[in-house]
Amino acid sequence: MNPTQYYEYTPNSVDFSGYERGESNKIPYGYLGLYLVLSIVICYLYHKKIVAAADWYAPNSLNAVASFNTAKPYQFRLLMPVIFDFFRPLHAVYGKYLYGAWNVAALLLLQVVFYKLLCGYFKNKKYLLWVAPVILYPVLFNYILLNQSFQYYDFTAILLFTVGLYYIMTRNTTAFFIFFVIAIINKETAGYLIFAYMLFNYKELFTREIIRNTAILGAIFIGYKLLLGYIFRANPGDSFEIGYYENIRIVNELLSNRTLLKNLALNFGGLYLFVILLFITGLWKKYPDRRKVFMNLAIVPYYIFGIYITYITEVRVYTELIPMITVLFLIFLSSFKFSGLVPREFVIKK
Repeated sequence: MNPTQYYEYTPNSVDFSGYERGESNKIPYGYLGLYLVLSIVICYLYHKKIVAAADWYAPNSLNAVASFNTAKPYQFRLLMPVIFDFFRPLHAVYGKYLYGAWNVAALLLLQVVFYKLLCGYFKNKKYLLWVAPVILYPVLFNYILLNQSFQYYDFTAILLFTVGLYYIMTRNTTAFFIFFVIAIINKETAGYLIFAYMLFNYKELFTREIIRNTAILGAIFIGYKLLLGYIFRANPGDSFEIGYYENIRIVNELLSNRTLLKNLALNFGGLYLFVILLFITGLWKKYPDRRKVFMNLAIVPYYIFGIYITYITEVRVYTELIPMITVLFLIFLSSFKFSGLVPREFVIKK
C-alpha cells in the first residue's frame, strides 16, 4: 500500500470556504429570537399594506394556480400552491394568516442562511450575527415601502435563491442541485443561479465537471419549462412574460412619471449605488477571493434578460437580486476599516 495516495494536497491548499476548523456557525438562541421578532415586524407590515388587500381568488392567485386552470406562466409557479393545497383544511380556515406564518418562517430562515453565507465572506462571526439582518433592509423597500402589488411566491423565492448561493459557495453540488429544482418550481427566475454557478467557477469553467454540471442545470431548467408547457398547453398565456414593449413605454414616460422615478431611485433602498461604486472605483479588487465577488454578478444577465421578460419599474420582481446586491454592498463596506467587516483570506486549492 502506498500511503502517499492519501495525501494529494497540503494543508495550506485546502479551501474551507470561510469555515475554520473547530468553529461552528451555530446561531445563539438570543439572535434567533431577534431574527424572529424582525421577521414578524416585516411580515406584519407586509400583511397590512399588501396581503390584506390582495384578492385571494384573483386569476393568478395561490388558489387559482392550485386549481391548475390559471394562465401561463403563473401556472408554472407551483411550489407554494401545491404545499398549501396539501394543507387545504388549514388553509381554508386560516387563509392569509397561515400564509403570514409561512412568510415569517421564510424571513427567519433567510436571515439564518444569509448569516451562514456571510461567514464565507468575512471574519468575526459574532459581528456577522448583527450584520445578517441587513438583508431585510432591501426587503422592506421592495416589498413594503415601494411595492403596490402582491405575489405569493416572493419571500420564498428570496430564501431559496440565497440557499442556492450558499451551496454554490460551499461547493456542495448535490444540495445545490436539490434546491435549484425546488427553487425553479417556486419561480423560474431561480434559473439565474446557473449564471452564479458559472461565475463562481470561472477559473474552471471549461473543465469537464463544470461543463457537465452547467449542462445538467440548463437541462433541468429547460426540461421543466417544456414539461409544464406541455402539461398546461391548453391554458391561456405564454410560457414567458414579455415585458419589452411595456419597458419601452416606461422609459419614454420616465422623466414625466414621478412614481416610476421613485421606484427606480429607491430600489433596494439605494444599495445598488454602493454596488456601482464598488466596481467603478475598483474597490472590488481589495476583496481577496474574486470568485465570491463574481458569483454575485449574476445580476448582469438578470438585468439584460429582464429588459425582455419583466417590468423594470415593478420593484418586487427583483427578488433574486436582493441577496446578491446586499452581499456586494457589504463587500464595498469591507473596504473601509470603520465597517468592522474583515474579508477572509483566499486560499488557492491545489
